[in-house]
Amino acid sequence: MRCLLLTLLYIPVLGLSLDETTSVEAPETTPEADDPEKLSELIDTLNQASLQEAFRLLTDDYINGEELDSLEVNRSALQGMLSRLDFGAMLLTEKSIQSRNSRFVFHAEKINRSTAYLRFGRYNKAGLARMDKALNGFIDEKQISDLIIDLRSPQATAEFAIASEILSRFRPPNELLFKIRRPGADRPTLFVSKSSGPNWSRNLILLVDRETGNVGEIIAAVLKRKSNPLIIGETTPGLTVEYRDIAIGDDRIMRYAIAEVVLDDDSSIFRKGIAPDIETPTPIESKHAIFDATQNEQKLTGFLYHKQRPRMNEAALVAGIDPEIDYYILKTNGKETPWDKPPLQDRALQQAVDLLNANAFLESGRKTRR
Repeated sequence: MRCLLLTLLYIPVLGLSLDETTSVEAPETTPEADDPEKLSELIDTLNQASLQEAFRLLTDDYINGEELDSLEVNRSALQGMLSRLDFGAMLLTEKSIQSRNSRFVFHAEKINRSTAYLRFGRYNKAGLARMDKALNGFIDEKQISDLIIDLRSPQATAEFAIASEILSRFRPPNELLFKIRRPGADRPTLFVSKSSGPNWSRNLILLVDRETGNVGEIIAAVLKRKSNPLIIGETTPGLTVEYRDIAIGDDRIMRYAIAEVVLDDDSSIFRKGIAPDIETPTPIESKHAIFDATQNEQKLTGFLYHKQRPRMNEAALVAGIDPEIDYYILKTNGKETPWDKPPLQDRALQQAVDLLNANAFLESGRKTRR
């Protein structure tokens, strides 16, 4: 099914000309000092003696050299180190740590006759229990052939045991899922799938984006390697490490990586991330608004199938009615209408549902011809 869905992307869109092109102006050149990547390249070519000389020149001859005391130099060094380590280390506060946790809760629903959807809020025991309940219901409905797993909820730190438990619901038992590799350790910690809980063996589609947390990335990486599902969304950040938090001052916490998650073949996605098969970005604000709405029991289908504004057509002319009259009365009286604001759209989820609908349509055509 995955190959067929990818093939659908190459069906030409009517009304577009192959000769139509969009001109793109060349970006203005910037000095190396203003380009972080080029600056990094320049610094990487310096040896230890050159680096020491650069520090000496700046502290001795810079016009405001008196400002570059040892404290300022150390602050600059730490800032530069954190910048170069990227997600490997970060300086946080209690407030920023709390903001990195997902505010969303688990959500699952049947989207149409053959497609189900589930999304984690926080990857914890409570979410696992709710997933098991939802999966059992989806498995019992034989007509459900496709499951969309939404992994776009943020997660500050990984609970590897939870990641292993979730993966066990989609892989056969006693299969090596991933490893935790720690510097200095003789052997990595192994995580193997278990036979507890329901097991989904039908089609999968994964949704990921730049907010996908480390548990979501582990799940996506393992399933991509072993189940080869279709992945839609944006490239993930590559946070597949175990972090340690150490307080280093008043409300200052150093979070840094102490272990790395690797797959069963020892490959790593740390700082690389997972690239989707279909690049379909969804604005973060729209995604959060939809996630919030579904937490209040609103159905996802309301964001997938939009009600069109009634318009005059041939059927209305024959019936002698004007379906647009209510809209124009509201507008004339300066009142709001349901169509004043563009509807919220989850483009990645919409892409997944559209591809599944197209695949079902093509499959029904083949069965009819037989």
